[in-house]
Amino acid sequence: MLKLLACSGVAACTPAFSSNNTANDKRFDISLSQWSFHREILGGSKKDYSQFIRTLHSTPDDVLQGTMDTTDIVITARKLGVSHVDLVNVLFFGHAQDKKWLNAFKSKARNEGVGFNLLMCDETGKIGHETVLGRKQAIDNHLPWLECAAELGCKQLRVNAYGDGNYLEQLQRCSESLNKLADISTQYNIELLVENHGNASNNGAWLAMLMQMTAHKNVGVFTDLDNFFMGGWNLSPKRLYDRTQGLIDLAPYTKGISAKTHNFTLDGEEVSINYQHCLNLLVDEGFNGFVSAEYEGDFKTEIEGSDLTVKLLKKYQYLSKYE
Repeated sequence: MLKLLACSGVAACTPAFSSNNTANDKRFDISLSQWSFHREILGGSKKDYSQFIRTLHSTPDDVLQGTMDTTDIVITARKLGVSHVDLVNVLFFGHAQDKKWLNAFKSKARNEGVGFNLLMCDETGKIGHETVLGRKQAIDNHLPWLECAAELGCKQLRVNAYGDGNYLEQLQRCSESLNKLADISTQYNIELLVENHGNASNNGAWLAMLMQMTAHKNVGVFTDLDNFFMGGWNLSPKRLYDRTQGLIDLAPYTKGISAKTHNFTLDGEEVSINYQHCLNLLVDEGFNGFVSAEYEGDFKTEIEGSDLTVKLLKKYQYLSKYE
C-alpha cells in the first residue's frame, strides 16, 4: 500500500538547496505553471464549461472569479524558490494586446526576480481545420499571443495540434499550419512547441510523425508526462498509450516538459508516474531545458501540491543528488 505524504504548509515542505550542487551537473531548469493555480484564479467559473467558454470569448475577465489574482503567480513562484513562470492565455485572455496591463505584469515579475519562459495558448482555433480559411483563422488567432509572448519576454509558445479528419489528414493540415506559424514565431525569436494535449496529439507516435513531417528547426514538443491516451479526453474506459513508449517517441523533439502531478507518496514521489525514470529518459536524449511544475491533484491545496511538485523536480535536478 502506498503511504501518502502529509504536508502542513509551504514552509514545512520547501526543499533545502544542496551546497554540493554545481552548474555543471544541473540537468534541467525548473519553472512553475500558472495552471497549477487555475482553481484559485478561476474560482467556480468552469463548473458550467460551455458558459465558461462563452464568457471567455465575450467578457474574459468575468471568468476570473477566484481568490488569487492571476498576476500573483510571480509572487508564488518566488515563495516556492522558482525563477521562471509558464503562463496560460485563458488566465488573462482579455489582455493579449493590453500594453498597460502587460507592462504592470512585467514590472511585478521583475520586482520578484521572476521571468517568463513559456506561454500556453488555448481557445485559438484548429490549426488542422478542414478548410483553408479555418486554418488561416487559427493562425491569425495565434498572432496576438505571439506578440504578447514577445512583450513579456517568453522564449516559447505552446500550441495545440487540433484538427479535422483522419490521422493522416490532420498530420498534413497541422504540419502546414505549424510551418507557417514557425516562420512567424522565428521573427519574434520564440520557439514554437506542440503539446501532447488532447485528440490525436496524445498518441506519441502521431505527434512524433507530425514533428517529422513539419521538420522546421523552430518547432518542437512540450512533452506532458501524463497526457498519453487516445481517442479524446472523456472516453470511459480510457485508451491509454504506453507512457514509456510515448516518451521514447517524443524525446528527440522535446524542448520543454510539463511535470504533471496528482498525489504523492510518503517519500515525495508521484503516486502514478515514475519521475526518475521519465526525466532520465528525456535528459539522456539531450533535454536540458525547463521542466514546468504543474499540480493537478485534489489531495492538497494548490500551493501545497505545487510545492511538493517543485521539491520532486529538485530531487532529480542535479546529478549529485541521486547518483
